[in-house]
Amino acid sequence: MKAFVSPVFAALLVAAVPAPTYQIDLARYFPGAPTELGGRQAALAAARAFAASPTPALAPALLVWLQRYDALLMNLERHDIYVYLKSEENDRDVADAKADDALGNAEDLISARVVEAAGQLGAARIAALTRGPELAPYRYLLANSLAQYAHRLNSVEAKSVAAAVTPVLDAAAAGYKALRKSNASIASNQTAYAALLVSIASARNGVARLRGFPTAAQAAYFDRSVEPEAVERTLRAVRESDAYSRYLAVAAKAPKQQFAPPPLSISDALARILAAEGGVSPEYAGAYAQLFDPAQKRLEICTNPECDDTGFSVGFAGAQSGVYYGGYDGAVNAVRAIAHESGHAVHRAFMSRYQPIAAYNRGPAFMFESFAIFNELLFLDSLYRSAATPEARAYYLNFFLQDATFDVFGSAQETDLESSIYRGVDDRTLATAADFNALAKSVFARYNPAAASDPATELYWARDRLFYTDPLYDVNYLYAGLLAERYFADFDRDRRTFAPRYLALLKNGFNESPATVERRFLGIDLSDERGLVENAAALIDARALVLERLYSNATPAR
Repeated sequence: MKAFVSPVFAALLVAAVPAPTYQIDLARYFPGAPTELGGRQAALAAARAFAASPTPALAPALLVWLQRYDALLMNLERHDIYVYLKSEENDRDVADAKADDALGNAEDLISARVVEAAGQLGAARIAALTRGPELAPYRYLLANSLAQYAHRLNSVEAKSVAAAVTPVLDAAAAGYKALRKSNASIASNQTAYAALLVSIASARNGVARLRGFPTAAQAAYFDRSVEPEAVERTLRAVRESDAYSRYLAVAAKAPKQQFAPPPLSISDALARILAAEGGVSPEYAGAYAQLFDPAQKRLEICTNPECDDTGFSVGFAGAQSGVYYGGYDGAVNAVRAIAHESGHAVHRAFMSRYQPIAAYNRGPAFMFESFAIFNELLFLDSLYRSAATPEARAYYLNFFLQDATFDVFGSAQETDLESSIYRGVDDRTLATAADFNALAKSVFARYNPAAASDPATELYWARDRLFYTDPLYDVNYLYAGLLAERYFADFDRDRRTFAPRYLALLKNGFNESPATVERRFLGIDLSDERGLVENAAALIDARALVLERLYSNATPAR
């Protein structure tokens, strides 16, 4: 794969000693904390005022009202980026963490107001108002808000949930984090983990019923722009595929002594990522090069003891994108994670530049994740293709396959297990740690029979952080993995055709339904769940055959 090399990329490759410092410049968002605080207070007040404003009935007034909403979103997001970065740079910074929560609540408040307005206008009125060119760009925002209106909580229900349910969920998430930080093992604390998960599932199931859903899983799928029936069809197709078992059989043939890559300095890691992503197109490579340029101050490798050891991207319309990573250790997995988060940041930068409506910079998480996972696959594939020895090629190819199989089969297992937990708590067949252990073994065995006898399977439900801190998020990774592997297959087959269409999708944002944009830009049918699974299986099978040949010819590493 011939990679485009930009001038900035070349400069990074020959970076002078000492190594550059990678830190996001907060001044690109606000000149200082006092300025941000004053602006934040004004933004929160403006959000409250917008939430109390009447719904405009005429097109000119509605246009101004929606533009006001868009401007508020941009302002709140810029403040949120600032305080969130500060709170992650110092995990003891309680004030900025609370500010982050307040800003998130304000965004939810104004978005809920748009949902209410759509319900007040109704489908016929929305159709009539958006026929004209001024409001036509807002048609999808209003139509999507109208769909959400049918499942919103009324004011009394919302207050009850805020008073009785939100504290339970917050306490459970905090309890989980405290348990994980303790010196006790998960096995010895499994009763406590089970109690927390029962409380989370019970609370969320109750809220889901208020919204008209049978369980919280169905409510979450709706909120994530995925049909519950589609999830079940996808899980069934994944369960019926043997690709995961075939890969595991190949992986079991790995020689006892394997290649062990040395840790990469951050400069070398960024150069590797740039080389991999440069194969997409010069424009894509340039976006990565700008992100990684130390002079741009858009990348932060946080090394202070108080840094939160996590990785994420920031960015929104009107606010420059960036990447934060704490706890960098030079391992392949850490570099993979930076490639993932950088994919998010590049996507955010494209939307900010090319999508004029800020609200369309937000969209389904599974689509966001699909773009990031595609970049992971490109990076791991590049390591495999550029490896100097058969042992190194086998190592990196296996890493690629571990990533690809987990994205689909691992995510399917997690999605299946979590939805089963919500059903079991709801019908009271799940109550104790022993119940959860038995369920985990039963669900995982559907995808890999050997999992039933694997001791690690039993407590998987207690180890999955997202089950406690971001419940029912894992379904996003299932769909993201399937899409990313379809992108990768299409790119590998005909990159010259794929690349411009893919970049056009990144720039477009989310001004139509996921199914519409995937079909329009890339010709992908999201309703063809079996086809997506078969594509992933074909990719995994083809790579597993290559890995098997590498293992069969392997000589012990020295």
